Amino acid sequence: MAPEKLLLDNDDDRNNHNVKKKKVPYDSKCEIYSVGTLLWEIAELKKPHSDLNKADMLVSIRKRVSERYSLPFSNDVPIEWRFIVARAMEYEPSWRLNISDICRDFYNLSKKYQQKSLSYDSSMFNFEFNESGCFDEPIIIDDDDDSPSNQNQNIITITILSVDDAIREHKSKNGNKRLAWESFKHHSSTSLEAKYWLGYYYFHDKEIPELLQIDKRIRIKTAVEIFKETADKGNPSAQLRYGICLWQGDGVNANSFEALKYLKKAAGSGNSAAMFIIGKAYWNGGNGVVKDRNQGAEYLKRAALNNHPKAKEMCIENNINYNI
Repeated sequence: MAPEKLLLDNDDDRNNHNVKKKKVPYDSKCEIYSVGTLLWEIAELKKPHSDLNKADMLVSIRKRVSERYSLPFSNDVPIEWRFIVARAMEYEPSWRLNISDICRDFYNLSKKYQQKSLSYDSSMFNFEFNESGCFDEPIIIDDDDDSPSNQNQNIITITILSVDDAIREHKSKNGNKRLAWESFKHHSSTSLEAKYWLGYYYFHDKEIPELLQIDKRIRIKTAVEIFKETADKGNPSAQLRYGICLWQGDGVNANSFEALKYLKKAAGSGNSAAMFIIGKAYWNGGNGVVKDRNQGAEYLKRAALNNHPKAKEMCIENNINYNI
């Protein structure tokens, strides 16, 4: 039962006859919450809150829900499945998914995890680019009725940006982060760049409601796993991020040797931030890195020549001529 219904009829209200109860309609958002609970049960093969004492279970569940408790998942449940459940079970009704979102996400999940492709009627899916450069993906909700009027009613259009447009949307000052996030997630199974940005949002973003529902330690750990996966497949930005995580010990055990290995890969691809971090590490030494001013100066000069502002400042402060 959704929080707005479950918490309304509480024990205090029943014992206080002077309280006039506020009526909350049972709507589609309440149903989506129940769908999320069912999806959790399918993944875990047990009833939600079954760890509670049966004698006072209802009171205990109400207490948990009022504290915005999230049902825990086993480690082997796919991240995408956890996402769908977390978003369907948002505490705030307005933040919950609608059924077309759930259909779309499961459609994408099926493409990723099924070994044998399902046979889809090509007429059901017609991808067309719109004027803004993104495409509209029709999702068929119910095709039992062949009448034209019913077909029009049962097609819900979801706008998804291309990866490049999603990056621009993310970097724009007034960009729609939610749209960028949804687009990255949509493309993450087929695009290495989109998968990297998925990790970026796990690590950094505080504007996506479903991410805020996930424990920060789990979010960081998931981000680091994505960074490593995409870094090992050659993404320079991921190599930089994973190298920094290794250097600082964020979501992974600190390892300066491994950190330098990934940072050098990113620097080799022209990443000026990686060049600067390596140069500074060699110039100053410490954290397991032997001081090497010659090597440090070379990386700092390369970073400065690639217009890294802090590298330019450090070169000027230490009389390193990067214009040679």
